Amino acid sequence: MKHIIAIALLCGILYSCKKVEEVRYQSTDNVYFNLITDTSKQTRSDSIVYSFALYPEKATDTVFLPVRISGSRVKTARQFKVTVVDSATTAVAGLHYKPLEDMYTMPADSGTTGVPVILLNTDPALANKTVRIKFMLVATADFKVDYTPWDSLRVIFSNRLEKPVWWNVWIGELGAYSRVKHELFIRVSGTTELPATNSDATTTPRVLYYTRRFKAFLSDPLLWVQNNPAAGYTLTPTTNGNYFFYSITNPEKKYLLELNPADNRYYFRDEDGNRIVV
Repeated sequence: MKHIIAIALLCGILYSCKKVEEVRYQSTDNVYFNLITDTSKQTRSDSIVYSFALYPEKATDTVFLPVRISGSRVKTARQFKVTVVDSATTAVAGLHYKPLEDMYTMPADSGTTGVPVILLNTDPALANKTVRIKFMLVATADFKVDYTPWDSLRVIFSNRLEKPVWWNVWIGELGAYSRVKHELFIRVSGTTELPATNSDATTTPRVLYYTRRFKAFLSDPLLWVQNNPAAGYTLTPTTNGNYFFYSITNPEKKYLLELNPADNRYYFRDEDGNRIVV
């Protein structure tokens, strides 16, 4: 009798599992944005923040919206859709980014993909303002979008910098902050940031390497360009012995290098018209 009951229970369990599998197989899978900013804590973010000021040689760049499925991977490619939420978007298609495709593909046997968003660095106003694009996933025949907290994602971008915490830590090496000085530091120092603390015994020598490269550039920009052809920068003469300094891959972003007859040296000026020195 006990054996009969056990067999009956086992059959019931197997039947229940089979029903769950059938429901899962028959249901439409979901897609959602899966932007993880801290992998150790699995912390999600709703925004990708980007600045062209960190990449002065680029007139365009691509960020990828991470899309993930909730459900089963299948052996055929499937389609999903992403739209722009106009009411929450300040960027202009064609001016600040290239328009989206009608559909995007989740590859066969895959549970993740990235939607490419091509950002454009052609609007001079980006040096003084930040724009944003809000993206929304839309249901298709292949995928539902039931996870409403994760159905949207923003890209926030500009072509300007904000004063970082580490600047004050190393202000003795860098001098007073300005955005133009910060931009030039990124272009020629060999790094985009410095440590936010000077407590590590190995930190100071590494920082001095970068700051001395920057000082050497400001001391003689013409010589620096001549000695660093691989960096991809050039100088074009203007008038009165002045030059424009810029990346050969992004000639729209130029910095005026002015000759000071009093000491026969060249100086850049910051956004407030002050000479850039350290």
